[in-house]
This record gives sequence, C-alpha cells and structure tokens, in this order.
Amino acid sequence: MLTNYAYGRSVEEAVARVRAALEGPDGLYGDRGMYRVVEVVEEGPRSQVRQQEDARRRYLTTILENATTTVRGRELDSPDADLLSLLEDFFTRVVVFPDPHTGGVQPRPHQATFGWTSEPPGIQHASDPGRALALFLLAYLDHHGLGIEEVNR
Repeated sequence: MLTNYAYGRSVEEAVARVRAALEGPDGLYGDRGMYRVVEVVEEGPRSQVRQQEDARRRYLTTILENATTTVRGRELDSPDADLLSLLEDFFTRVVVFPDPHTGGVQPRPHQATFGWTSEPPGIQHASDPGRALALFLLAYLDHHGLGIEEVNR
C-alpha cells in the first residue's frame, strides 16, 4: 500500500495538490480516477488534543503489554488484596489518568468521579494498566527479595 501525505489550508487544497503532483499520463496515478482518498484529517487546536490522547493511549498500551509480558510466569502466588488495590489506585491516578486539574488528560464523564481530592469516601480506582503496573512492581520487589510491610503512622 502506498501512502502520500499532502498538506493544505483546506481539505480541497490538499487534494488538489495531490492531483496536480501525481495525476497525468506520466504521474504516479496515471489518468484521473486511478486512486482513492481514504483518510482526511484536518489539523487545528482540537486535533492537538486528539493527537495527545492517541499518544497517551499508545503509551498505555505499551505499558500494559510490557508489564504483562514481563510478569508472566513470575506472578506472586497471593498478593495482599488491599495492597494490590492501593497500588492499582496509585498507578491509575498517576500514570493512566493524571490529575485533570493540571491541564493534562481530561477524564471522560464516566471517569469524572475519580475523586482527586482527599474528601471522603476516598474512592479507589483501577484500570488494566494500573493493575499491570501494580503486579509488575510487586513481582519486581519480590524478585529482588524485598517485601512490602504496612507502614504505621
């Protein structure tokens, strides 16, 4: 599959540039109609947010896949459920859905109850990447002979 990128101040201008450059008897596409425009993306202020969200999702997918692959076969037999839940919450808040008040990732409506304050009920949140990172951390510490003991205040 051959992909050509074209930029213009409008979709029409970008397509016209492609046609001017690649159509014709000696052009890549030959006579008119021998190609298809299969995707058009208009860049603007909103596209930057979309691109950042796409990049964040690709990054999280990479984290999830690498953490899961690394831990496979090295899982702890029975990790402490409360500790695992706490670590999942931590990684979900810090890595997966960072604090939306800093201009970073904005949670979707169903994620808006993530409770970024210390007010009760202090809801804990989990995500697949958060869980994968929590399990990876526990397996990593176990591999190095380090256990986690409850911290008393």
